[in-house]
Amino acid sequence: MKSATARINRYRLSILQRMALCVLAVSLATWLPGASGNASAQVMALKLGHALPGGDHPYQLGAQRFADIVSSKTAGRIKIDIFNSGQVGGERDMVEGLKIGTLDLVVTASPIAGAIANDRKVFLLDIPYVFKDYESLTRVLEGDIGKEMTKNWPQHGFRSIGYFIAGFHQLANSKRPITRPEDLKGMKIRAIQSKSSILMIEALGATPVPMAFPEVYTGIQQGVVDGFANSMTTLYTAKYYEVAPYISITNHLVGMLNLVMSEKLYQQLSPSDRKIFEEAGLEAARFQRNLYKEGDMKFLALLKDKAKVNTDVDAAAFRKHAESYVPKFVELVNEPGANELAGRLLSEGRQ
Repeated sequence: MKSATARINRYRLSILQRMALCVLAVSLATWLPGASGNASAQVMALKLGHALPGGDHPYQLGAQRFADIVSSKTAGRIKIDIFNSGQVGGERDMVEGLKIGTLDLVVTASPIAGAIANDRKVFLLDIPYVFKDYESLTRVLEGDIGKEMTKNWPQHGFRSIGYFIAGFHQLANSKRPITRPEDLKGMKIRAIQSKSSILMIEALGATPVPMAFPEVYTGIQQGVVDGFANSMTTLYTAKYYEVAPYISITNHLVGMLNLVMSEKLYQQLSPSDRKIFEEAGLEAARFQRNLYKEGDMKFLALLKDKAKVNTDVDAAAFRKHAESYVPKFVELVNEPGANELAGRLLSEGRQ
């Protein structure tokens, strides 16, 4: 009888052991990334911030394309929530957030990221009239020059995974049409909060006023600045023509952006997920840049109905005025090889 009881107890123990092992296996399957347990428990939720509006603005659409690609390629395992319109801070604050862990990804102006990384080669992209067209832009950004400009950023807490843009920029102001550099004399024009943006505004002939982007609309209303430069897409979709109705088609600059991600996050990803992020960044950037290319003619026509658009701009006079500032940009970068890099940039960008 004792023998039978012992066998029953051993059998019961065996069942309990197997049940415990099954529970443990299910728990592990649920917790481990990429496993086939409870999918909701596996989702990595990330935050991406940018300063422009949501809806159909290219910043938002580019960020959403990136999020969709990552979600698709990870079968929903990585989810990216997008915070637009400066909800989580100005661009400088957002980039700093990558370093302290309050944000995971940011679309930001290249000079801001370069300044925070203390790697200023991207400042050269603020030289007026660097790029001839969208084709030359893509060739430079996806080539050796584009890679060289951001290769040291990971040492400072974040890395670039794609070049977004803010389109070819036009000058918008509340005072008068702009045709030549002398028309900008004494005019206060908003600059991005970076030394290269300040120098770029000076190179055009205006007085720069550093200002965070969310403050620009009210800044013009209140007379803190007389105007600013941005793409026709942004001028129309964000209704800046309401406060800056004089829009001059200068095409003096391509507003340069980077999609940057936390280096800590990048290092935590598996090699396969890193590749997904890099491929998604490249594809989303190409998509986003093309939105501006498609939007230029569309929004030029729409702006003519809403604003006082001046297409009679003496671009040659602006280029000549800006050319003397190229050595100042090189000096601002103040890194070995900056002069040679500027020469390559101007040569390739204007082809």
